Amino acid sequence: MGYFIPQLGLASAVLDFTNDLSLLLVGLVGLVWLSGGIIAFIALRHYLSQKIEPVAETRAASTDRRDAA
Repeated sequence: MGYFIPQLGLASAVLDFTNDLSLLLVGLVGLVWLSGGIIAFIALRHYLSQKIEPVAETRAASTDRRDAA
């Protein structure tokens, strides 16, 4: 929708894209949410697929330096 504002000596026009761009905005916000959800799902699936292995206890380092050499 466009309408003109009459002023002396100036030609100006105002275009109202609010109704036309609302569908685009909804689509872009939906695309951002969808991609964020997919990234979170893949990250969670990767995290849960990792097997937790117990850490082997290391022996204390030898206190006798001659044995280490």
